[in-house]
Amino acid sequence: MAQGQGLGHRLSDAALSIAKDRGTRTAFLLTTAAEKFFPKLGFEQIVRDDVPASVQASIEFQSACPASAVVMRKRLA
Repeated sequence: MAQGQGLGHRLSDAALSIAKDRGTRTAFLLTTAAEKFFPKLGFEQIVRDDVPASVQASIEFQSACPASAVVMRKRLA
């Protein structure tokens, strides 16, 4: 297992860097197990109603993640 070796930070930083380079201003995520990890990367917990309709229409919000998943946001710009 790679836990504690910084892999999650490196992967997340790389994904967020790509998103920012592509002009993404805000990143959203759903998690059922890592709500304590992502604040270390600058994410804040929000309610589903604060997520834009276009993001709420994604397959992740519609069916891939349970309604009990924690919703988080990070402003990139």
